[in-house]
Amino acid sequence: MPVFVTFNIYLFYGLVFFSMGCAVVFRNFRYSQLKVAPTLWALAAFGFSHAFHEWSELYVLIFTDHIAPEYRLLTQWLCLAKLFLSYAALMVFAWQILTINNKRLAHIGHGVIITLLLCYAYLVIPDLHHLAVNQTGFAEASQYTRILIGFGSAMLAGVGMVIYGNSLRQEEHSYGLYFALCGFGLMVYGVLSGLVPTEYHYSVPIYRTLAGGLILVALFKALKVFDLEKEQATAAKLKRAIEADKYKAIGQLAMGVAHEINNPLASSTLALDLWERKHPHQSDSEADYLSRVRLGIERASSISKELLSYARPASGRRCFVSLREVLDSAAKLLSHRTKQHSIEFDCSDNIVLYAEKVKLEELFINLLCNALDASSPQSSIIVSATQDEHKVCVYVEDSGCGMTEEELAHATELFYSTKALGHGTGLGLAICEQIVALHNGKMHIVSSKQKGTRVELTFYREQD
Repeated sequence: MPVFVTFNIYLFYGLVFFSMGCAVVFRNFRYSQLKVAPTLWALAAFGFSHAFHEWSELYVLIFTDHIAPEYRLLTQWLCLAKLFLSYAALMVFAWQILTINNKRLAHIGHGVIITLLLCYAYLVIPDLHHLAVNQTGFAEASQYTRILIGFGSAMLAGVGMVIYGNSLRQEEHSYGLYFALCGFGLMVYGVLSGLVPTEYHYSVPIYRTLAGGLILVALFKALKVFDLEKEQATAAKLKRAIEADKYKAIGQLAMGVAHEINNPLASSTLALDLWERKHPHQSDSEADYLSRVRLGIERASSISKELLSYARPASGRRCFVSLREVLDSAAKLLSHRTKQHSIEFDCSDNIVLYAEKVKLEELFINLLCNALDASSPQSSIIVSATQDEHKVCVYVEDSGCGMTEEELAHATELFYSTKALGHGTGLGLAICEQIVALHNGKMHIVSSKQKGTRVELTFYREQD
């Protein structure tokens, strides 16, 4: 084959795999929820190392007659080493992509990988000391590397990608097709690179290049989902900022309304006191009526104060807060919604958290609102708490409609809501998770359809 043709074939051959590595490296996986994201670094390593291998092979093919005799042995050792390392990176990717699929497949795949490595070690290592004098030894070692490491890892990685892509397609994700197509390309390349020797026909490198091109195009299409995830995360942040401004305005309005309500309430209390002073002797029925009036005024005043406390912006300053007081405060603020429900608190008065009181009230108001929305009338909502020297655990449990596994997986996502249009923003649980994290804690949700939901909060105490 003319040198010019050989040069161009291997140039594009290596460029395909170098582009594959770049396609992965220049993607931002920070916001990705896909299981495949943490495995792609190994695929990028394979792309870069294989590109280097093919370009160095091109140098050897073109300038083999110009290599000094004392460097030829070293050159053969380097060719074998870089071939093994490039396929080893693909084998690491195969191991990881199989891990994120079902456990049975992962165990089988991992067993095959270990078997391939043991076979390779058994065939190659005993002959290493003969390679210096036996020129055919390098050809045999290269063949073992291509068949066992190259073909084996490419087939396993391809199978893992195809299965992962099909699982995404079953979840109705269109990009799953491209992951599956990328896996198919890996299997085709594994056959051409591992089982078909380069010397078989001059067109073999061309077909390998085409197979690599298929992998590159499919991978590039598949990786667009990470750009889409980043755009969605940015849009969600923007929307959340807009919602936060709206709720801030509502909070300021609530503060103004609460202040305005407090004025007539104070006037009514004063008038009631004056009337009782002027009429010290009252019948039982009159005293009962006056007691009811006073109780109503005090209740309205208490709710107004709680509303002011809740609407006031958080100062960022923390103090030791009684968990029972926070729960009572949240329940009092929601008293207008709890008339047809029973809220039971199993919480000791001596459980204390170092926290922002307003933020904790916001947390439990959101959780109780969700529990009330999910529960039928006359049902019970139980809030229990325990503590030890390392942590405080709080459980909010209802017997309402619950969530399916799919709904539960998205429960804390921004703007995800199963409530009817106009009855929920999808921010509640996301805000709860953020508040818990702010207080050095974790939130875990357990739910079953028609069996209720249990929100488990764990606040870890800061160690000195």
